[in-house]
Amino acid sequence: MTKTYYAGQDVDAPCGRCGGETRHQVLTVTNGVPDKLICGNCRSVHKFRAAKPEPLPRNPRIPAAAKVGGPRPGSLVSQFQQVLAEEQGGAKARPYRVNEPWEEGAWMDHPSFGLGRVQRKLGKKVDVLFREGLKTLISA
Repeated sequence: MTKTYYAGQDVDAPCGRCGGETRHQVLTVTNGVPDKLICGNCRSVHKFRAAKPEPLPRNPRIPAAAKVGGPRPGSLVSQFQQVLAEEQGGAKARPYRVNEPWEEGAWMDHPSFGLGRVQRKLGKKVDVLFREGLKTLISA
């Protein structure tokens, strides 16, 4: 049910000049909605602004580090951790350089993405599995 207004009606509305919600009187109405109001305190005339609905309560956000149980099985993060634990086995990660050739299975240390393992070589490009996921990088 939509509320209809009429000229001369008293309504509670926010007033920019007074800085709060005060009693106003409706001056003009279009299609049942007030156009202009006059404040009962400061007598300023302004547009009608409908009251905003109350926001729904939000669930507090839990940081990823505080979640119990680690990553979900099958996720890229768990795949990365599994590959890291099983296959690195003492191998040293080389720093990433564009002009260096990379072979499948090599471990690299990228300045932005961190530790990663080369999954596939595609000509002058390589697919590398990092903690954030699979990235395609340039290789010599």
